[in-house]
Amino acid sequence: MSLLPRCMYCGAVDGALVAVAAVAAGSGAGWTYHACEPCRVAARIVPLGAQPWTSWGEAHYWPRLVPDVLVARTAELGTAELRAVSDRLFPALARAADDRVTAAEREAARAEADAAVADLWALVRRGDVGP
Repeated sequence: MSLLPRCMYCGAVDGALVAVAAVAAGSGAGWTYHACEPCRVAARIVPLGAQPWTSWGEAHYWPRLVPDVLVARTAELGTAELRAVSDRLFPALARAADDRVTAAEREAARAEADAAVADLWALVRRGDVGP
């Protein structure tokens, strides 16, 4: 039995594995699920350290608003850079989809989500990351 972390999707143990979700409470403290870069890109997984502050540690996936090519390019960024954007993106998308708020509030939230995606593009361009 290997004590090395494994990719939860393909089982890889080598390469840059990144924590993507925490094990549910009661399953043991400190355990996390990991994924390799190719699986993070293919499944559109947000690294655990880049999930919004409101996250409970379950797996999060980049929304369709984030194009596939941008998901691939963000896989090489540090989680701290992504966290600032995801803290804005995910709550904005939730408000944009909430039919309990006014249409103007939903429109403003969608604009905020679009701005967060623009900031992701700026991050990858500044870092000259990816293809």
